[in-house]
Amino acid sequence: MLGMNSQSAPAPDLSGIARGTATASGRPARLPVWVADQLEEALLGGTFAVGTQMPTEPALAERFGVSRQVVREAARLLEDRGLVEIRAGRGMTVLAPTVESSVDRMRTLLRRGDASFDQLMELRQMTEVDMSALAARNRTDEDVASMQAAIADAAAHLDDYAICMDADLAFHMAVARATHNPFVLAIVQPVNVVLRDVYRKPIEYLATQTDTVAEHTSIADAIAAGDARAARKATALHLGRVVDDAGRLVDEDLVTEAKTDHQA
Repeated sequence: MLGMNSQSAPAPDLSGIARGTATASGRPARLPVWVADQLEEALLGGTFAVGTQMPTEPALAERFGVSRQVVREAARLLEDRGLVEIRAGRGMTVLAPTVESSVDRMRTLLRRGDASFDQLMELRQMTEVDMSALAARNRTDEDVASMQAAIADAAAHLDDYAICMDADLAFHMAVARATHNPFVLAIVQPVNVVLRDVYRKPIEYLATQTDTVAEHTSIADAIAAGDARAARKATALHLGRVVDDAGRLVDEDLVTEAKTDHQA
């Protein structure tokens, strides 16, 4: 049972979790999912340190105004997301975030309307422009060859959505690897997985591939030449064009401003 944490252990601090309003008139329809989402935000926000115990089942039930059964189901969802481990007699233990948990978090933000495709692209523009400059300084011949192979694969299959998508994401992962900075990979890898989800218009996506191949080639050439400034500029142009083409690439409801009324 989740509530059977050791009595000698200090009570976890609940101050980082907003009190729920599940008993109010605006009661969420799927309470376990709602509770899991609130706890996920607290976990990814650093409210609970990796390796520590989460609050007990009764404490969470009181905090959110739900039954212990709802908390138990929410805990299973968190376990499925790779955020906690559940053990009999110990309750929930916080796990270190993985690529899968980061992907699930991004998917949840998009699904709930808390974030948009435009904001995902803002993240890419903030990270990948400087990422390509770092790649230009740190790349090896093998890294450049990986980028060129991805470009060649897409160029040879401009009418094949699956191959072009794989090549597109492989190119960006090759650039990330060329930085030889593991933190860069930790950011780019989950973003790439989510991009595969949101590109939902294959015909329109393929229509942009000629531009993508040309832009990727410019980025790779700059990185191969060790020209950080040119790599940064080429990447900014590429991502800017993707933003401009967003309406052709993803569902319209994702190309919107994120909701702003959750804090109300």
